[in-house]
Amino acid sequence: MNMLERHSLARKKVNVFVHNIKTEYKRDEKKIYIVCEGREDLGYYGQIIKRKYADIQMRKQYVGGKESVLEVYSAFDWSIYEKNKILFFVDRDFSYWMGEKQFIDTNVYITDQYSFENDAVNAEMFMEVLEDFYGFANAKDEELEKIREIYLERWKTFCDNSTYGMATVLVSNIVNKVRLAKYAKIKKMIKIDSENVWVELVKGKPIKEYLYENLKLSSKHEEKILQMQSRFEKDKKNYSVRGKWALGFMVEVLEYIMDNAQKYVPSLYSEETNAPKRMCQLTEGGTMVMLAPRIKPVSSLETFLESNINCA
Repeated sequence: MNMLERHSLARKKVNVFVHNIKTEYKRDEKKIYIVCEGREDLGYYGQIIKRKYADIQMRKQYVGGKESVLEVYSAFDWSIYEKNKILFFVDRDFSYWMGEKQFIDTNVYITDQYSFENDAVNAEMFMEVLEDFYGFANAKDEELEKIREIYLERWKTFCDNSTYGMATVLVSNIVNKVRLAKYAKIKKMIKIDSENVWVELVKGKPIKEYLYENLKLSSKHEEKILQMQSRFEKDKKNYSVRGKWALGFMVEVLEYIMDNAQKYVPSLYSEETNAPKRMCQLTEGGTMVMLAPRIKPVSSLETFLESNINCA
């Protein structure tokens, strides 16, 4: 399937989603519609709305990407349809760095960081998952605090050394006009117990070559990559790591602590208590499905929901 065929198929799907909402929509009904990029997003946004506004009916749809979400938004005449009944949720991605709009409309929520997965990655979620999914809840306070410190130290190193990889992804998006970041596997690019977290070699080749190969770039793009890396490092306030990479990092730290549990929580290896055990396996595709309902909504999302749903 070539590019034109893919765009044609995406357009047909968008028309179906628009038709579904317009067919069901009723002005006097206490019901809202939420439109997200992917199915994992619904577990976050849908669950937050359900917890906060239990009496409101909700129709959820995921449409397969930011561009498709915005196409659905653009298909409505907002002089006819109430904005606060049809809500859209998209990731910020690289829009700031590309000079794109940072605000679209009052019923379109744009994530604070790169994507909604970033909201799940923090020390509090890390410790919660370690205790609930890996069986660390009975560890001593000082043991858990030490683990938390390790996470925070590794996180800082991970973020500080991520700018080259992120610059490579952005240049790839521009050059190839298609998103290829999913082919650069974070699990292959980081090692939690290394000094820089990011590895130097992937299967014996420099990580730069791994990124070039999987993001369809070459050395002729290096100057652009370094220029963008410099921009990231000079404007840290607006910089964030790709959400799926951040999530992958957190999972790798969880696995590292689990693999070295006897070292970090020796108190759980006595006869009086049970040793840590994985209650479930966190996978690349399934982690967000389990974590999304646990995410504490960021303040910008709280404000967005309050300003829309309270008026619905």
